[in-house]
Amino acid sequence: MIYNVYEQYHKEFLRYAKSLVKRKEDAFDIVQDAYVKALEREEMFDNMNDYEIKGWFFRVIKNTFIDNFRKNKKIVFCEDESIITREINMETDIYFNDMIDILPEYLKELIKLKYVDGLNSRQIGELQKVSPSTVRNRLSLAINKLRDGGYVNG
Repeated sequence: MIYNVYEQYHKEFLRYAKSLVKRKEDAFDIVQDAYVKALEREEMFDNMNDYEIKGWFFRVIKNTFIDNFRKNKKIVFCEDESIITREINMETDIYFNDMIDILPEYLKELIKLKYVDGLNSRQIGELQKVSPSTVRNRLSLAINKLRDGGYVNG
């Protein structure tokens, strides 16, 4: 199962890691470390679907980046990790915005309301003056477009 998810999404994993470290070699190392960690904990994935495993990979890639950043002492640490958090959030925002750029404006707004602002279908429906089921259908369309690189009709 892990192998299938890795094979299907490894380019996304590399793209995300590269957005964090800038050097392709470092990105490859981070993704490889994540894959090794997954293999070491393979039994953990028995009750997870592909999207949960994919999410786990992204989280491990981010955490590996932070660990490597700390090891290499590239920043001066503060009592809180606001510097790291700000930088990671900025990189994640850039990746997120690049990713949803393929969507029409109305779907971009919908994705942002749902995943950035944390609104539910009812709240989004009230803002956009549509039913919650229409919101869910449009979210589904947007997600399918993202999965297919923007090539879904609609």
